[in-house]
Amino acid sequence: MQKTEIQININDFPNKIQYIFENARVYDSSSHPSNTVLYSDSGYYIKTAERGSLAEEAERARLFEMYGIGADVVSYISEDKDFLVTREARGEDCTHYLDDPERLCGVLAEAMRFLHSRPVDGVPVSPCMELYSKSPQSGLFRQDVFIHGDFCLPNVILDNWKFSAFIDFGLSGAGDRHIDIYWVLWSLAYNLKTDKYTDCFLELYGKENYDRVILKIVSEIESQA
Repeated sequence: MQKTEIQININDFPNKIQYIFENARVYDSSSHPSNTVLYSDSGYYIKTAERGSLAEEAERARLFEMYGIGADVVSYISEDKDFLVTREARGEDCTHYLDDPERLCGVLAEAMRFLHSRPVDGVPVSPCMELYSKSPQSGLFRQDVFIHGDFCLPNVILDNWKFSAFIDFGLSGAGDRHIDIYWVLWSLAYNLKTDKYTDCFLELYGKENYDRVILKIVSEIESQA
């Protein structure tokens, strides 16, 4: 995750969270133009966006926290803008663990199976499903597991090879497991600069847990999105 040190005006933030910036260095780690993500080296991430736009993400972040697979949610504040504050998860993202691809596939497969086994009763539908509902093959896609929605290596934190937490929950919710599978395979290939570990991951995730035909359709839909 890229971080660029910046200077901020602490008064641009609600009084309730200003303590996060006191005597701390602040970095911009944004990756999307629709919001700003700041990192305070006191151990916090602060996402800001238009008023009301982070409410659902905050709800999803609390679900991950409740399941013990997400960073602690410190505060969600909606004033002139939205502010979502989470504690820094212990460890580093998976792009720091590329030296042993097979071991990485195993850790990712285990984390994905655990996520996909969480209860989905009362879980909001993943925003990803809107795209798939418009597909001619929409009847193939289910909303029967808890998905991350953007299951890429930078969004999975490991601590000395042990799973620590997921981050960035804006696309999570009840959805189709093949979406997560597609994105982790894409991210592995992108970061390792080879797709030779595709079968390794799928074997470790469990061949009985996915359908290659549906996975291919997901790939086609995402490539056209």
